[in-house]
Amino acid sequence: MNLRRSLTPLAAALLLATAAGVSAEPLPSTLRATWRIVRILPTTNSGCWTPQQARSLLGTTLTYRQDAMRWHGGEVPLTDIFTRTVSAAEFRKENSGPAQPASFAQLGIHARSVLEVDMQHEDAAILPASTEVPGDSIMIVSPARIVVSACGVYFEAVRVNPHARTERASEANPGQLRSTGR
Repeated sequence: MNLRRSLTPLAAALLLATAAGVSAEPLPSTLRATWRIVRILPTTNSGCWTPQQARSLLGTTLTYRQDAMRWHGGEVPLTDIFTRTVSAAEFRKENSGPAQPASFAQLGIHARSVLEVDMQHEDAAILPASTEVPGDSIMIVSPARIVVSACGVYFEAVRVNPHARTERASEANPGQLRSTGR
């Protein structure tokens, strides 16, 4: 058997897998969806964004796929994905600094631990003062709620129901749309 001939397909497969951005871990299926950032979670930790910069994320959506995430109309290819279970005590210890660290309680997390997902990507200049991409580090709180962090600011995001239909709510408030959840 010619070792050189048998290594060539293997080397080609490895090169193709690397170029395609195959991750060491799969993106949790719970996260594969579109999420809307609905509020800033008030915490005692320090962040690098002004309140105005943080507010600019409200109402925006994040969409997660195995190989990329999408925010503000831009797609960011993911180079790797890391997941881990983090406890309330670990979270507090890891986020300590000059200010009082954020806590699960401040983030509205009532569980003892949550799944944290850290998505790796090339640096991107999406917002001033940071090369972070909002939504590249999240905690899955429930199937319908995640906590997104960016630049030391924490946001609550909720799953966008792709099956919810919107209708004219002339009965309730003329001219406004509402989700019926059906």
